[in-house]
Amino acid sequence: MKTKLITLLPPYPLQKEIEEDNHRFRVVACGRRWGKTLMAMREAFQIMLRRYSRTGKKQRGWVVAPTFPLVRESWMTAEEILKDAIIDKKLTDMKMVFDIGFLEFKSAERGSDGLLGAGLDLAVMDEAKLISKASWEEGVRPALGDKQGEAIFISTPRGRGFFYELFLKGRNNENGQWKSWQHPTHTNPFFPKEEWEVIKVSTPEMILKQEWLAEFLEDEATVFHNLSRCFRGDLEQAQEKEFYTIGIDLGKTEDWTVITVMKNSTKQLVDIYRENRLDWVVQKDLIKGIISRYPRHLAVIDSTGLGDPIADDLRRFGINVKDYKFTNKSKEALIEQLIIAIEQGLIGIPQSAQTQFLIDEIKSFNYEILPSRRIRYCAPEGLHDDGVISLALAVMGLAPILYEKPREAQEKKKWGTADDWEAYYKMLDYEQRKNPFMSREQAVNRIKARQWKRLLRV
Repeated sequence: MKTKLITLLPPYPLQKEIEEDNHRFRVVACGRRWGKTLMAMREAFQIMLRRYSRTGKKQRGWVVAPTFPLVRESWMTAEEILKDAIIDKKLTDMKMVFDIGFLEFKSAERGSDGLLGAGLDLAVMDEAKLISKASWEEGVRPALGDKQGEAIFISTPRGRGFFYELFLKGRNNENGQWKSWQHPTHTNPFFPKEEWEVIKVSTPEMILKQEWLAEFLEDEATVFHNLSRCFRGDLEQAQEKEFYTIGIDLGKTEDWTVITVMKNSTKQLVDIYRENRLDWVVQKDLIKGIISRYPRHLAVIDSTGLGDPIADDLRRFGINVKDYKFTNKSKEALIEQLIIAIEQGLIGIPQSAQTQFLIDEIKSFNYEILPSRRIRYCAPEGLHDDGVISLALAVMGLAPILYEKPREAQEKKKWGTADDWEAYYKMLDYEQRKNPFMSREQAVNRIKARQWKRLLRV
């Protein structure tokens, strides 16, 4: 019989503790890249082996994930780690066959309806935070009944919903059958230490706590926290000697065109415009008209797709434009920079009828974890995020001065003139054009090497 597993990554001590535990229901809440799925697939086979040795009967197990793409991720992990024991694979049925039984891979997309009619010896609930209570209580749990099957729940936390309820069962050792574990990512000895140091300083607090430190937060869906720290100031007219940074998100079909104006000296939102159902010619004229009120400016525009020729037209008109092209990666970086700015209260947002739509968008903005495990930031279905994107573009342009450390009052000196700022932004634009994914710190450090402090007279 092919029952010996030869793996490239044997369990490390924390994983081994979980795998050797004999509680019937085990709940594992750990950070991303901790090795939850590897551990669960390895332990699923070991459960089958132990039960087969005890009963002599071939075992049947399920691996349940929230969606079919995640089911495929679980399949590929199991295929890699159990390859020495697999005697047959049926990808069309999502079934792996062993000498001692078989594992079936199931999606919970249809709730309990797709999880009926089986008698199970074991179940693995992968990304359990996204699996409904009904899928477990009406589907998988009854299937484990007559065989007194075992279950492992693995996930990063997501608020205090059903997975949190299961976690508490384990903490309380309910009926003597449940046990829970909670471990942050950095307790995985194979996770690069230098990468962890980068994650700690570059990840917004809420995401760091939930996705990497494996903490159960009360409000998991909201991306932006401490918004009230930013409520200050008023909208105001353009001032000739001030320098402004302007974020422009172009509306497409049902979306809105939003133009957000930030005043550099106060890091304050001072004006905002919102229009929709405008053709491209009208949008260009609208943008030109608004920006012409701010002679000293940097305009950061979403130039993805049809926005590219608009950005070129604005340049020909004499507007100082910086392009920003959206990909999943670049949008993630843009939003996370805004998250930090809001969490730390670095920008001012007036509370007024004109800004209310923006405040509502910020409060409702959320995120989801893709099958690739990357984060995708987005507005809830049916709502808009054009104001958030416009503000994020403005904050990205403002970043070089946004994160300057405060100085003692007696050491403070005035910033340079608008001409100095214009020269500085041109240098920053040059650096980031050479490498669009260069961080703001890297770009600023390169400019510092060219003595930009002298230009700014600080």
